[in-house]
Amino acid sequence: MGKPMLFVTQPIETSAMERLQEVMDVEVHPDASRPISKEDLIQGVRRNDHLFVRLHDAVDGEIMDANPGLKFIATMASSPGAIDVAAANQRKIPLTGRKKATKDVIFEEVADLALGLMITVARRIVEGDHLARTSIFPGCQSPYITGAAVFEKTLGVVGMGRIGEAVARRARGFNMEILYSDINRYPEIEERLGAGHTSLEDLLKRSDYVSLHPALTPETRHMIGARELSLMKPTAFLINTARGPLVDQEAIIKALQSNEIAGAGLDVFEDESNLLPKALVALENVVLTPHLGSGVADKREIMTHAVIDRILAFLEGNTPGDFFFNPEIFEGEK
Repeated sequence: MGKPMLFVTQPIETSAMERLQEVMDVEVHPDASRPISKEDLIQGVRRNDHLFVRLHDAVDGEIMDANPGLKFIATMASSPGAIDVAAANQRKIPLTGRKKATKDVIFEEVADLALGLMITVARRIVEGDHLARTSIFPGCQSPYITGAAVFEKTLGVVGMGRIGEAVARRARGFNMEILYSDINRYPEIEERLGAGHTSLEDLLKRSDYVSLHPALTPETRHMIGARELSLMKPTAFLINTARGPLVDQEAIIKALQSNEIAGAGLDVFEDESNLLPKALVALENVVLTPHLGSGVADKREIMTHAVIDRILAFLEGNTPGDFFFNPEIFEGEK
């Protein structure tokens, strides 16, 4: 018999590929610049009986039905992500992903990016880079381009989970006052970082920088809309490295266009499968990055190998429940 056939929706690290190729025939969609199209994903599934996707790849029943012999789906996410679990259960297709282990969590890397976006948009670094590249040097004390300070300003952290805490820790190095809004209180963090718990409304009114870190749920979708943006200072900045739909994209475009807030640093967007709105791209008071939160080479390699471990374990016949997002499909088989 030939090797099991695996389709991978984007290129992966060489070391991970070598492990897979020892036991599988691997086909990789070659374009790393954008998520795979649904049509290309369907074609890949038709040719292969195992599937390895990224967090942003949507896998529905139509894709699963492209190959009635599809045996397994693995995702780089630590949750089912955009995979239709009910459809997989109906077809008895096992789903697995990246277990949240200490060595492969990415909260420190996301916090680095959040702080980087904060400084970049406040000090107008992207605009300054353009000036220097076009040989425009106004002089070190010229009013031609000036930004906002970060040191000793007020940071509002929305969602004091591990990433929110990591951002707050970094902000202490800038001697920032730290406010946070969360459904829970964290007295130990409050004491250690000098953080003050408050309501979202109060946080928005008082903060010079608002950094978003809650989970995306039906309740938090568009938690930052026109009303919330109107509460912020006209000199304040919004930073989002969590999930795009936390922010009403039309509302923030209008707020940035009218200078209702000073600027924004956005790594995530409402719809990352399509082109960004031209109105957003045209703005100079926003820094945009293409979902780079986990984009650190050594950490990404660890993350990929964590998924490879699970794929290889499955091929060896191991099906422990905690490996899978849908362990119920194995019930009664042993």
